[in-house]
Amino acid sequence: MSVEELDPVLARPGEMICVCGPAGAASEDVDRRSLWKLSLGFGLSVLAQALVLSQLPDAARLIAPSAERVGWPFALLLVGAALASFPAALLADAYGRRSAFALGASLGVAGGALGVHAVANANFYALCLSAFWLGLAQGFGLFYRHIAALGSALPAQGGLVVFAGGALAAIAAPPVTLLGVSLGGGAGPTLLCAAILYVLSLALAVRLPHAFGEGRQDVAASGLSARFVLLTIAGAAAWFLMAAAMLHGPLSLSLCRAAPSFIGGAMAWHLLAMYGPAALAARWPTLFPPLPSLGVGLATMALVFWGLVTATSPSAIAIGLMAIGAAWSLANVGTLRLLHEQGRVSRAALAAHDLCLLAAAAAGALAF
Repeated sequence: MSVEELDPVLARPGEMICVCGPAGAASEDVDRRSLWKLSLGFGLSVLAQALVLSQLPDAARLIAPSAERVGWPFALLLVGAALASFPAALLADAYGRRSAFALGASLGVAGGALGVHAVANANFYALCLSAFWLGLAQGFGLFYRHIAALGSALPAQGGLVVFAGGALAAIAAPPVTLLGVSLGGGAGPTLLCAAILYVLSLALAVRLPHAFGEGRQDVAASGLSARFVLLTIAGAAAWFLMAAAMLHGPLSLSLCRAAPSFIGGAMAWHLLAMYGPAALAARWPTLFPPLPSLGVGLATMALVFWGLVTATSPSAIAIGLMAIGAAWSLANVGTLRLLHEQGRVSRAALAAHDLCLLAAAAAGALAF
């Protein structure tokens, strides 16, 4: 509707009139271009978090007041990600996807910058706050996959394409790591690179459509069910083991006196193993049946984790990280497909699902 089509009595000068559609109306379903934007945004978030995780345990070890507090920053990162689950879902509805994801990226920029200050001044509590803000950013970024699934005519397929964006992060990890090394190496430059990545994510977020349509309007959004609860428990178990492995792995490599370049390379391959299978599943979904993928992934994770804990050589630790990353990917592929393929899930339920996954990850970081 244009201004010329309005009743001239109503459209008198000085009166504010809404000539647009309802504020909550969606612009369109997730098209291919928007899907790739969501995938790239997820990939940038994953890459930033991978850089943070490669240095955060060692930075905490160097400046923590006591050995018992070394795991605090990593745990706070996961707590922040968990706490962001419901705001990410609710703000995306209230203010649009663009504003919600831009807010998440802004928290990442602030968290990375504060982390640089904390490392430079050996301020452990500033590092904890930095990790918390970076975790909030991760929680917002993690919701990209659900937004794609909700707005796609093929929900699980759209979610897998975005989840596979993490593989792009793995490919970009080595040159970004080299950039950190050229800036001096260590936690400070690495956190600076993470902040730069969130700046790029912010620039991408403000170019997203304001809203997306719901890809399956014919199916009522479902909430909690026995199926949903079982899938959430299975996913939480996978995230629990992965968080424990990601805290143990880089720290063990550092204690084994592995070179920073080796640690960065091991984390890059670990990252590729985490998201590579998702890229294959998005392209050839029939090769990854959801229930077997979930079962094999969980069983393999449990087996590999105990081998990783007892490993003493850098090469064994690196191989263990890759193996547990691939198993985690299989478990998540199965969970994501089973979660979305049987009908549209309510945003509140998806937020609760992510909250449980990330709370389990925080518990895993504290348990080991």
